[in-house]
Amino acid sequence: MTGLGLATALGLEVEQNWRKALAGVSGVCSIELGWAKKSPVRAAAMVCEDDWRTIGAEFPSEAQSEGERRTLFALWAARKALQDARVEHGGQDCARFGVALGAGLGVNRLEDISRWLSNDKKFDVLRFSQAQAGQIERDSVIRNNSSAPASLIARKFGLTGFNTTVTAACASATLALGSAYRAIQRGQADVVVAGGADSMINPVGLVFFVLLGSAAVSPAEPQSLCRPFDRKRSGLVMGEGAGMAVLEEESRAVARGARIYAEVAGFASTMDAWRLTAPHPEGAGAQRCMSLALDDAGMLPEQIDYINAHGTSTKLNDAAETSAIRNLFRSPPPVSSSKSMIGHLLAGSGGPEFAFTVLSVAQDRIHPTINLSSPDPKCDLDYVANTGREKVVRAALSNSFGFGGQNATIVVKKYCGQGCP
Repeated sequence: MTGLGLATALGLEVEQNWRKALAGVSGVCSIELGWAKKSPVRAAAMVCEDDWRTIGAEFPSEAQSEGERRTLFALWAARKALQDARVEHGGQDCARFGVALGAGLGVNRLEDISRWLSNDKKFDVLRFSQAQAGQIERDSVIRNNSSAPASLIARKFGLTGFNTTVTAACASATLALGSAYRAIQRGQADVVVAGGADSMINPVGLVFFVLLGSAAVSPAEPQSLCRPFDRKRSGLVMGEGAGMAVLEEESRAVARGARIYAEVAGFASTMDAWRLTAPHPEGAGAQRCMSLALDDAGMLPEQIDYINAHGTSTKLNDAAETSAIRNLFRSPPPVSSSKSMIGHLLAGSGGPEFAFTVLSVAQDRIHPTINLSSPDPKCDLDYVANTGREKVVRAALSNSFGFGGQNATIVVKKYCGQGCP
């Protein structure tokens, strides 16, 4: 990894995000939008309005033509990652530069969605086709497409090589990072900008999770709502934003004198094949995923010094992930949840979490899991509760476990130069 870029509720700069994460600062706040007054979900980890305007000012033509938050977040984070890596992209080598992005469904353009709905109790297909279809913008389906952010990043920065979009629920971004890793391993690309982006903080997006019973709807203070691994946890808190990294083939990075944060050492994905909205109760799929990622890296569990957990603050996920870790590790390492501060970015969640994992390995510092005050007997690991710590982190795992039983784990280790074992 030679470059990182972020856009989250904690800010638009990597250093700013990392400083706040280490300090345990919550990015969750009340949703100050008109539609939220009657919504059961009153809080989320939103990118603040000033930061949103900053992104729009950076990309004025894209903000006007695209306008969709998920896509603009991805574009911002990709530019920041490329600038951080000091990569000269495009030109003759553009076919060796790629993009791999985990992205959501694009249910964000409410001006389109509202036109699809009638005042009746059910959707009136005939009336829509005869009278309302002309009101929809012609290119709406293109802009709402999951692949829109990856396409825009490639077009904006001239990255004409390997390109893939992964839409696999909450594991999307980590699967995209794994795809980038494999593409470089195979010699298919030299440099890949990879990560994830999502935004579903709107009435349509939030209602999905209310109906599933997985969203936190407590009237408690917003900053205390997301409580991974805590006995009083009541559901996920939505976040939005993006996290992107530049993955680069080692000899190329060394030859150009790049600053190398850390090394991707292994990756794996599995499927629970259990239930659509619930993980395997013992975390069998998650355990297998972490084990396979370690095998891919040629590493043993005892070589892992930290795990950035999926840690959603839901009853089922936190207990299952804890079981998976305990069953795999004889002496489990410290575990913490980034979502306790930046919320759940859904398809994009693995992007910022991967960036934080990389920084932990590079700097030997671990951010806390905040709001953990009432330990759950089913969640009995070291979750770095409320206060970050300094610790040598030789290698770490970043976990993403999504709806439908999608599992992805990526292994990050310290970079020690060419020829190191």
